[in-house]
Amino acid sequence: MAQSNDNRSPVRFLLIGLGPHAKRTYIPHLKAFESEGRATLVAAVDVQENQQSITEYQQKTCPNVELHFVPFFTTDMPAYVALKLTHLAIRLRVSFVIIATEPLAHTAYGLWALSSGLNIIMDKPISTRRDVCTSFREAHGIADDFTNLLHGYLNLQHFKKTCFLVNSHRRYHPGFQFTLQKIREIQEKTGCPVTNVNTTHCDGQWRMPTEIVDQRYHTYNMGYGKVSHSGYHFLDTVYQFVKAGISEDKRPDRIEIVSSFVQPNGFLMQLNTSDYEKLFGAEEYREACKYSDEELKELFASFGEIDASIQLTFLRESEAIALAQINLQHNGFARRHWLMPPADLYKGNGRVKHEMHEIKSGPFQTVIVNSKQANDKHDRSRPSDALLGSDNHFEIQVFRNCDMLSESAPLRTFTVGDIDRECGAKTPGLLSENVKRGILEEAIDFAEGNKDIGDLRSNFADHYIPVYIMSAIYISHIRRKTGLSPVVAVGVNYQNGTF
Repeated sequence: MAQSNDNRSPVRFLLIGLGPHAKRTYIPHLKAFESEGRATLVAAVDVQENQQSITEYQQKTCPNVELHFVPFFTTDMPAYVALKLTHLAIRLRVSFVIIATEPLAHTAYGLWALSSGLNIIMDKPISTRRDVCTSFREAHGIADDFTNLLHGYLNLQHFKKTCFLVNSHRRYHPGFQFTLQKIREIQEKTGCPVTNVNTTHCDGQWRMPTEIVDQRYHTYNMGYGKVSHSGYHFLDTVYQFVKAGISEDKRPDRIEIVSSFVQPNGFLMQLNTSDYEKLFGAEEYREACKYSDEELKELFASFGEIDASIQLTFLRESEAIALAQINLQHNGFARRHWLMPPADLYKGNGRVKHEMHEIKSGPFQTVIVNSKQANDKHDRSRPSDALLGSDNHFEIQVFRNCDMLSESAPLRTFTVGDIDRECGAKTPGLLSENVKRGILEEAIDFAEGNKDIGDLRSNFADHYIPVYIMSAIYISHIRRKTGLSPVVAVGVNYQNGTF
């Protein structure tokens, strides 16, 4: 039973990174927890170049939060920055640090937080690297970053029990928990694991060529793209699906990964300057685009991926026992119809989400998870509904071999309202935004002593496989581009609590 919080002090948070995601999710949810007396945001840190805009935001939104600014870095943290952050954490008695920075800096901030004995919430992906699309060293480095952070975390546990949560928020989504439950039911009834997964995510981010070059939010110009943006969510989700259906005698011992990317130069062949001039008008487009097609081609040569197609083969004793296809896309249905980007690049540039998962458990079950929006403005608060294209559209169809399983019907459909009722979820407003409260609630529960490490849905060690898959995806792409076999194998390590 949960302990009462009546005599407890609010959990004290330090937020590192005040970008669009933090402003939309962490700040509002922390303010809600503050009103409940369970948490307080005591300080926030951002890079010096954002000082004016962040200060204006802080004065309007959270004036009691201390602000501190540091230089932009992506690898080792400067010693004086580490000292400054350590003094800040001690002085303000920080318990949890939220790392919501540019992912190139995640590892440096994570290692500092571990050295300071802090509990951690880290945004996805756990890390990425500059030029990860072109450098074997940097592609391998994603796995190295995880290993270094894991060693730091495990070493800390010898002296202090802390949690290190990764914000893979579908782990907290009642619809995905419902899906995992259905997978487990079939495994328990029949012994059949998950045999095939088909996952697609498209967020309809249509960027003009000049933005592909210059934009600093969810960049391509640092040599990474969609897989390192939102793609990690779906690597982790596929892992969760497969894991839910595994029994001791059917665990895979190896995963083979093959990937293909569409990069900006391929996108430039899909839509070139002539096409844009016809769509927007030649004069208007020339004013908005700073580069010719020839200049773009040269600039784009080392840029990150816009779309990715990934094949996973799960093997046991050299035999394939499950297949997964993951399609990750920025380029797809969007609502953008203007040339110049607005200030809000997170949700305000015509972005529309389409997401689908089809999970098969042999001849016994197919579960289809479907969430498709038609609108690009998501700041409304509406009751949950099941309408295709609505802001809260989320639906699950469960097909079952009812005669074999002694059940009444071969198909059941569950709307978001059905799932809310079955899971006891609270869903005012947008379901996806409320799900993002889950990791903060879990962190606070841990700090209050109401949850232990084994109760946490997204603790760090359980991210070994999706991180290594992510590293292998980039290695596979580089091998393909350099004329080598694109097949990359990852061994499954049960020591880390995976599968």
